[in-house]
Amino acid sequence: MSEEKRNSFQILNDINLKSKVKEKIGLSYLSWADAWAELKKNYPEAYWKVYHREITTTETKVTTEQDGVQTTITNTYTNEVPYFTDGKTCFVKVGVVIGDHEEVEELPVMNNKNNAISATMVTMTDVNKAIQRAFVKACARHGLGLYVYSGEDLPEAERKVVDFKAIADNCDRFQTVALTEDAFKKMQADVIAGVKDSYPEDASKAIIEYVSKTANGKKLSLFTLAEDNVQLQRIYNFINEVKKQLAAPNGK
Repeated sequence: MSEEKRNSFQILNDINLKSKVKEKIGLSYLSWADAWAELKKNYPEAYWKVYHREITTTETKVTTEQDGVQTTITNTYTNEVPYFTDGKTCFVKVGVVIGDHEEVEELPVMNNKNNAISATMVTMTDVNKAIQRAFVKACARHGLGLYVYSGEDLPEAERKVVDFKAIADNCDRFQTVALTEDAFKKMQADVIAGVKDSYPEDASKAIIEYVSKTANGKKLSLFTLAEDNVQLQRIYNFINEVKKQLAAPNGK
């Protein structure tokens, strides 16, 4: 990767687009207009292009003169269309150029359920929507909004880095305190809810790994005050500490 390409990718990948990302049918997306605005703010010379293919169309027209003589006229003409086909479905091809580097995205022409449309049913409205989506994805290949497609809310530079191992080490040194049966049951419910809660991918993975290790294969709902008090409190502390770290400002 050239230095120029590396620098442009890092600059675009660090842009926080959270306020511009929208949700539709459970998927996150960035509008082509917002992507274009951000791209041009940082790289005014950037441009994008839509790849075309040539198609040849033949029209035959038969006319009948007053004397009954029929005349056949055949016209052949060539057009460029902004999509490609394998005969079954269609796809578009869009390139975004920054400096001397181009990123190209090929995207199927899809309906609003993200299913490819049959080639015989594709309209230019469908093609235009696919072109806009492919443009945004080509920008993502340059780094702009790439984290959106990996399911993250923020670019890497702004994500919190939590030391899960340090938290685990601290919780593994935890010594039990006296709990009442009611307090134990509440803690148990909180832990089960915490494991089922929604966390960033790395935090969720760390929680599941820690719970699996500490529970030793036993279901949390089967923990008892007499036998599993220490293990449950370790898990409880671990989940709560992860929550605190994720919520803390400027957590790195």
